[in-house]
Amino acid sequence: VLSKNIFKSFICTHTQFRFGPGDTVNALSDDGTSSAISLLRPFVFFGRTYNTIYVNNNGHLTFDQPWYSYIPYQFPTSGGRDIIAPFWTDLDNRNNGVISYKQYSSGSVLTQATQNINQYFPQLQFTATSVLVATWDRIAYYPVSV
Repeated sequence: VLSKNIFKSFICTHTQFRFGPGDTVNALSDDGTSSAISLLRPFVFFGRTYNTIYVNNNGHLTFDQPWYSYIPYQFPTSGGRDIIAPFWTDLDNRNNGVISYKQYSSGSVLTQATQNINQYFPQLQFTATSVLVATWDRIAYYPVSV
């Protein structure tokens, strides 16, 4: 059962929210990660509340610590690790592509996120209060360099 609290702070990995000016870009690093990102609002994920998130270069987001794993496996993850994994694979941004993120607390991104959630979950009567957009754009699989 979906809860309105799950989506109060919305984490987005959809392609319509592209990277752009003001994004923070991850370092060029095979199996790298962002530094700890303090979320603008707490994010409730399967009953756990998080205030920090990491954008990991191998296509996933983690909450308690960065994670370098590039081999996906069956959920739930071992050790109870909470993960959002839109592109979990062996990615390498050293030669091409951009991994970036940006948080929003007002504007058109919140409007679009609100519309998207309400379209697919109309029973929630959802209004986004913050959005984190994480983007993996044109990143090659390891060891491809073009």
